Amino acid sequence: MKTNKALPALVAASMLLVLWAGRSSAQLGPMGPPLPTTLIVALPAPGEVYGEKQVVTVGVGATVYRFLLKDAYVDDPSGFIHWPDVWQYVRDHRPNFQTQGADADQFKKIQPGQTVTIKGMFAPMDRTFEVVSVAVGPGVFAPGHKY
Repeated sequence: MKTNKALPALVAASMLLVLWAGRSSAQLGPMGPPLPTTLIVALPAPGEVYGEKQVVTVGVGATVYRFLLKDAYVDDPSGFIHWPDVWQYVRDHRPNFQTQGADADQFKKIQPGQTVTIKGMFAPMDRTFEVVSVAVGPGVFAPGHKY
């Protein structure tokens, strides 16, 4: 019986290809299209501390603001990228996001004790967040009203 000497090399190359292709493709690369992202943030009221709550930092010009992150999600219709992927990508940077665009100053207008829902476009290439709309309150995450 004749054996093929190239078979072990072919099997090894196939395994490497499968391992490379099977890695997590949900991780963000430094390049990519802007992602429609929603942040629900709050500025602590006077006397309230950040404590063990999750904090997100946002750069507006040369100033860095700290907010409590109440919720966040990526409005990706394909369902391919989720908020944990974005957070993993930006969490070690200070600031986590840098704002840009005409409404970049919306973050500095948040009052202490106020919760704000901010929709924007997150660009992974340079971690910029361009504000699209701002709504006071937690948006769809507000508790239901009883009438």
